[in-house]
Parts: sequence; C-alpha cells; structure tokens
Amino acid sequence: MPEVLANNTKQGGDVSESSEKGVKLEKQVAKLLQKKLGARVARDKRSGAGSHQKMDVSDFYQDTPLDIECKNHKTIKIKEWWRQAKAGSSFSRIPTVVFQADDEVLATVRFSDLVDLVAETQQSRKQIKKLTAPVVKTASGVVVDPAHLKPSKARSAWTECRGGNIVSPGETKCLVKNCSYCSNKKAKKAK
Repeated sequence: MPEVLANNTKQGGDVSESSEKGVKLEKQVAKLLQKKLGARVARDKRSGAGSHQKMDVSDFYQDTPLDIECKNHKTIKIKEWWRQAKAGSSFSRIPTVVFQADDEVLATVRFSDLVDLVAETQQSRKQIKKLTAPVVKTASGVVVDPAHLKPSKARSAWTECRGGNIVSPGETKCLVKNCSYCSNKKAKKAK
C-alpha cells in the first residue's frame, strides 16, 4: 500500500511540474505580446481546466488577430495541437499553436494566414510611406506629386562643389568659409 501512495505522489509531482512548464510558457508568450505589440493580453487562469473550449492566452480586447494555444511538452504533436487550436479558435481569428522546442519558442499557423499578415504589413508600410511623403503646393494652391517635379532653369544652373555645397551661377567656388574643397579656406602658414 505505501508503494501505491508513493507512485501517486510521484505522478502528482510530475503533473504539477508539467503544469508549471505550461504556465511558464503561457506567461512568457503573454509578456512578449504585451512588450512587442502593446497587446492587453494575459494568461487565461482557466487554462487546462474543464472541458470547455478556450485559449491559453486571453485577448479580451482583440489587440491581436491570434487565438493562441501554448504547449510545452517533450514530445511534439503538432497535428493534435493544431486540431485543438482550430476547435477552440473564434470566427475570424487565426488559430495559433505556440510551443517550446529545443529552448526555442516556435509557432504554427496556416500558411495562408501568414501570407495575409505579411500582406497587411506591406500595405500598412505603403500607406505610411504615402502619408509621410512631402506635400508640394504651387503658388495657386494646387498639390503636385513630388515625383513629377522637374528642377527650374534657375535651380538647374546651380552646381555643387566637391564638398556638396551650392555654388551660385557664374561663380567658381562655394560661399562656405570652412569648405575644405574650395579656395575660401585659408591655408595655414608654415612656421
């Protein structure tokens, strides 16, 4: 009889150690999402309890498009974990399995979802680039695309010295006193 109690205690210890590993990964994932994305996420305290479908990292405010299922096991069972993540994910959210493998945290998502995320990122970059582009208005108030501007004759007559300073039309040197490439710089007298 004492042998049976010892085995149950030992198994209980393994279960709690396994549970602690899972909790540690869930907290690590939530912390990374908070730090990198500013997401208001947290480890779901109901994680691993009961038979209801839920994710390991709760994202009540939907700051990310991901429904995350975390796994920290020695044996990797992606197909089984993927089915669980798919069954627990909400409509229009991306089921994601995050797991620990050889001291590295990896994630599994559908390839089409990954491509959609990259496409959204590229689209956002294009919009940001367009919004940060300079706006040029003519004297009459017409907005002109800077890519289609051509230098005026007066501007095209200007040149630059080797130091990158503007040289006025008809001049042979720039007007910058400390230019190391033009004759404005006075040579030091040798002693």
